[in-house]
Amino acid sequence: MKELVISLMILVGGNKIETRNITIYESCYTWYQKNVEMTEKKTTLFSRRSYHLYQGQRVVGYICSDRMPK
Repeated sequence: MKELVISLMILVGGNKIETRNITIYESCYTWYQKNVEMTEKKTTLFSRRSYHLYQGQRVVGYICSDRMPK
């Protein structure tokens, strides 16, 4: 498979978002499923909130492309 770049949007202190660019050699969906962990926390009696974590950092989204972002 050709080289792709996945840019993870990571929530850091306060409400700031940083991007981490990672070069991968598989589909973005497959890489995300293998490497980003989803955890759920129970909030109220019948409610849950899910979080996505990559290396202990909270992921709020990702962008996939065949080029490095500018």
